[in-house]
Amino acid sequence: MKYYVTFQEMGAQHGRPIDHQSSADFESDGVGLLPNVGDYVEIMPAGNPDAPKYSGRVRSRLFRYVGDTCRINIVVEDNPKDDWGKVIKE
Repeated sequence: MKYYVTFQEMGAQHGRPIDHQSSADFESDGVGLLPNVGDYVEIMPAGNPDAPKYSGRVRSRLFRYVGDTCRINIVVEDNPKDDWGKVIKE
């Protein structure tokens, strides 16, 4: 099975996720780590300074199976109430 993973940003000012490609999007034949709902993620552009940069908590994951492929959409929600200082110490 072939997997296509995409991330979408959802901020407090948006009523729904934003459709733009993330530098974290990837394709796989079965190997790849997926964050669970409730996990915190930070998406940083790599090699493309115009790629979106955002962080937050995973709000939802949608698995769409079509034939021998699976498209996985992961929505990352920015929550101003989250304290990143309690998530990780850098």
